[in-house]
Amino acid sequence: VSRKFGLRGWKNWIQNTLVMEATEQLLRHTNIRGLDLIVSSCKDEDESLHVAYDFTKKLFVGICKRCESYDNGKYNVVDFPFAYRERQLDSVVLPQMALMTKGLVITEYPVDRRSKGKRVGDYDSSGRIDYWCIYKDYSFAIEMKHSYDAFMTPSTKDARLIQRWQEMNVNQLSDIRENIREWGESTNGVIRLGLHFVTPYKEIRESPSGDDYDEFKVNQKRILSRLCKDVSRKMPSKTTPDFAASWVMNKRMVIDFDCGEIIPGLMLLAKFFPALKHE
Repeated sequence: VSRKFGLRGWKNWIQNTLVMEATEQLLRHTNIRGLDLIVSSCKDEDESLHVAYDFTKKLFVGICKRCESYDNGKYNVVDFPFAYRERQLDSVVLPQMALMTKGLVITEYPVDRRSKGKRVGDYDSSGRIDYWCIYKDYSFAIEMKHSYDAFMTPSTKDARLIQRWQEMNVNQLSDIRENIREWGESTNGVIRLGLHFVTPYKEIRESPSGDDYDEFKVNQKRILSRLCKDVSRKMPSKTTPDFAASWVMNKRMVIDFDCGEIIPGLMLLAKFFPALKHE
């Protein structure tokens, strides 16, 4: 074993190679409600993880469908919430969650956080999670992030994307583990869910072209696999995504949305945690 790379380095390299290969095998092209999608298959047998997968897939499909309404010829509007930041993305996330949960959703839900090493009942601080909701008899504690990805780079260019993913899954969703078990609603348990929406882009000097669009469309599986590999690199056992999906917009929508970059669609990585029983 190379002294420079080290045994741990080789172990992580092997795990990440397996992550990329496994991700590509799980990704499937599909068309749902007229949307051109790449979606990973469900790989878990646990009931709560199946519910988390179903929730995440329906949420992504619903969000993409809502985004189509922002291409409005009547009012000369061609704009998309995911072209901005997390707060603007909530314009389509919250109404879709409300629809799926029959209104049982709250944003910025208060929680107490306890870091590793603290005794049970001792909390470091009060905070908030992005969403609380109930779906198919399970409570959900959801954190959401948004980043951008230069989709034709061989490795993920923006280190903040990886940092946000790790912070959400290793820290934020772990620190609330004890507190959410105390929630009093009569459900089958609490599922922690990390959602990371990623807006793919490519800098261009001229107006968007069909070639730029096709470049993303034909490479979606490779791009998603690369993202999954890169966010898992340091801690593959804790940060490997359980769900990956990509939506490519209608070519006309992409070409009409001229912002100095080509934004051909939307991607999502998600992490599921098995349900915790209420105390």
